Amino acid sequence: MRMRALVDVALLALVFWGVWSLRFVGLEHAGFWSVMAGVGAGAALTAMRKESWRDFGFRAGGDARFVLSKAGEFTILALVTGSAVIGIATAIGYPPSQSSVLTQQPDTLAGFLLDIFFGVWIGAAIGEEVFFRGFLLGKFTVIFGGKRLGLALAVLAQAVWFGSGHVSQGISGMIMAGTIGAVVGLFFLTRARRALLPLIIGHAFVDTVSLTINFFS
Repeated sequence: MRMRALVDVALLALVFWGVWSLRFVGLEHAGFWSVMAGVGAGAALTAMRKESWRDFGFRAGGDARFVLSKAGEFTILALVTGSAVIGIATAIGYPPSQSSVLTQQPDTLAGFLLDIFFGVWIGAAIGEEVFFRGFLLGKFTVIFGGKRLGLALAVLAQAVWFGSGHVSQGISGMIMAGTIGAVVGLFFLTRARRALLPLIIGHAFVDTVSLTINFFS
């Protein structure tokens, strides 16, 4: 099982970073496409291995009240963590660069709505949570083991990967994203009962509000 998980992580890395690197030859929205390619590769591996989708977070996690309450907790957690890291980085003179998602927003309302649907809901909320907290964290858990130390290493590994994908925001931006990835990964394993749905809803809410405020201001 561990060797198979190692092979799967290597394949996911090849797909994800292969597509991500196409930004250097002019591919627009390479981050979006790398996440989508990673999700596709993860789904293919899950089907090929005949593994349970529940092991990667595809479960409700409870009733609607539980899902919404945990989505609310996720929202607060992400905002507090992000604000704290930005505050510390700014105080020491290394504020993270603003995300291209904000700096390259469309000028029209129609473009903004498409950006929200594809960029936020599909790419960020569903794509990132399924790939990083679903497939990657699941594979790393098998590699490092399900005990406390193994889970901590699994959370750290997917957080480092998540942070590295935000290199365009500078070192402090990578640290911010990695810290959020670690906190959210821990939240997924504990408070969210390893269910992706609360994370997806919370992620969509946070990014939608951020982009909406930025667009109309």
